Amino acid sequence: MIAINFETYYDRLKNRRNEIMLTLEHVHREQRAVEDNEEWIDQAAYESRVHLLDNLANWYLHEITRIDDALVRITEGKYGFCVGCHEPIGLRRLETTPEAAFCTECQKMRDELSAA
Repeated sequence: MIAINFETYYDRLKNRRNEIMLTLEHVHREQRAVEDNEEWIDQAAYESRVHLLDNLANWYLHEITRIDDALVRITEGKYGFCVGCHEPIGLRRLETTPEAAFCTECQKMRDELSAA
């Protein structure tokens, strides 16, 4: 395996986590504003907005979990190895998805199983 600069990935992941936390604060403010607004013209618009904001919050929370897991793998010296097959994760994949826990092949199998 090519040597990984763990510090670079650690910094990237921490910075992304901080960005997400700021975004989540904004989403939560928007959720409160929607809940506090009693002047919705129709119920469908209200429900659509609530659904959108809930999905955004959940998506960002899931991303934070993936980032936190990657940060733990870095501190444990397990970063860069697939948690499925324990083979190295390609540097190209880590560059595009630094929180990746699975190599491309294992992720593909997981996606296929979840789609079934």
